[in-house]
Amino acid sequence: MKIRKINNNDRLEILKGDLYAYSRWTNQDLPRSHLTAINPEEVLVAEIDGKIAAALQCFSFQQLVRGSLKAMGGIGGVWTYPEYRNQGCVKALMKSAFLEMRMQGICVSMLTPFKESFYEGLGYAIANSTNEINIPVSSLSKYLKIPNQANLTCDRLAATEAKDILANFLYESLRSKTLLPHSHGLAITNFNYDQWWHLHRQKLCVVVKRDLQPVAIAIYAIDSSGNLPMRDRQIEISSIFWTDIESRDRLFHFFASHRDQIHSLKMPVPLDTNVHTWLSDAGRLESSMTDPWMVRAIDVVGALHGLAIACEPFTFALSDPHCHWNDGIFSMNGDRGNLTVKRYNGNFQEQAINFRATIAGISALIYGTQAIAELVHKQWITDINSETCGRLEKCFTPCVIYNPFKF
Repeated sequence: MKIRKINNNDRLEILKGDLYAYSRWTNQDLPRSHLTAINPEEVLVAEIDGKIAAALQCFSFQQLVRGSLKAMGGIGGVWTYPEYRNQGCVKALMKSAFLEMRMQGICVSMLTPFKESFYEGLGYAIANSTNEINIPVSSLSKYLKIPNQANLTCDRLAATEAKDILANFLYESLRSKTLLPHSHGLAITNFNYDQWWHLHRQKLCVVVKRDLQPVAIAIYAIDSSGNLPMRDRQIEISSIFWTDIESRDRLFHFFASHRDQIHSLKMPVPLDTNVHTWLSDAGRLESSMTDPWMVRAIDVVGALHGLAIACEPFTFALSDPHCHWNDGIFSMNGDRGNLTVKRYNGNFQEQAINFRATIAGISALIYGTQAIAELVHKQWITDINSETCGRLEKCFTPCVIYNPFKF
């Protein structure tokens, strides 16, 4: 088996593999735009006997982790042709991806698993999913009665034109700590324009501005086809963010204005959100949970360093069988409100270690996917006393990830 990056001539084979794994197969010629959306620098393949047997894409994102932006590798587009399965292709691809991410300065990774136990064996920790609710658009009618503020405007444009608008809005809102409903776990893409166009060519964007500055934004698709009965006409929001209650209400006003055109609105919300407080006479809502996320620290020093956590010094021993650079003993100190992390080289007194962790355990700690007691119960954290447990619980509180962008 050979693992390598692809070149431009391999893109058609990658596209065929994606279609075979995730779509309805077609042997027809595909538009060139489908090929240009594949970035060879992001694709690794496994070759067997000179043929591409499996592939993986590792996208370069930024992600907000406990208030700190980290370079994140988003794993997606993982597939293996059926005749090559059970030969270790994906495991070999993932190990190569770890090294690629390390070389690029990426310190954390995120993915949606095809099988949770498989990625747990590679050091990923299970996180929460996103809740998707389906609400009748009539439940937003109260927003039509709210007087519009003179300094608030609402612009609608093709989502293909909104790449920079969304990125700038997210960065500015994160900098000012005004982004709602949640920001922990939010992934900001670094897609090129071909990739962005390919993903958003059938979507629209609405931007709410205050004094010409964006304060809320949503990307959505609309299906109000005349051949559909009214009950099946829907707007599906893929991403929605606001910075205050007034800008949220203006967004809801925009979508409520479709009441004669569509029946329902589907939108992502954090798992801990009481959406009924936003609505009127909504009744029992339809909701579904997306596939869960899984998260991993690729470089534990980079992942921990700079997190906005105040704590007394800890020393821990870490085991990572897939990323040897994470093996060792580390200290972290947050006495000034931000973590500083150091790796010990050479001899170290064993008795000074506060706890031991697997890479899945430290990844869960960083992202706040589980309570400390759960990590100890699973033996992802060991050799820890009750006093250290209490200190960890105060420093690394559980956090709900909200990342509506699927990749």
